[in-house]
Amino acid sequence: MARPLKMFMRGKSVSELQGLLRSMGYSVEDRPSMFGASTRDAVKAFQRQRGLKITGQVDDALLQMMQQGQTASPARCKASVENHSASDVASIAVNQAQLDALLRLLVRKGLLDEQELKDEMERVLPISVTQPPLV
Repeated sequence: MARPLKMFMRGKSVSELQGLLRSMGYSVEDRPSMFGASTRDAVKAFQRQRGLKITGQVDDALLQMMQQGQTASPARCKASVENHSASDVASIAVNQAQLDALLRLLVRKGLLDEQELKDEMERVLPISVTQPPLV
């Protein structure tokens, strides 16, 4: 691609980007082939989830990362985590098993009351339509 894809651009490359974002679970509500706010927000969510600089634009390197992320294996995810600094790792989502283990540990150490945890889990939270499901 000659220049990065960004807001207000149109064309086949934008359409392919939108299809790629959707295949990864991101919500894209813009018109096909139109790089609008929804496409930008999905790109930013991808960048944020991977600890990248959040620009909302897609250059060749980011597009290649997105294409590889489409078929990310657990080994590739582990290698990705190992190549990040401690501050970057904090922004990477944990899997459900890790989250469950962390909650059990907090309850066992007395840092979290079981009733408090139960109440929090029953609390209704708004759902963000631009965030992909956790893997």
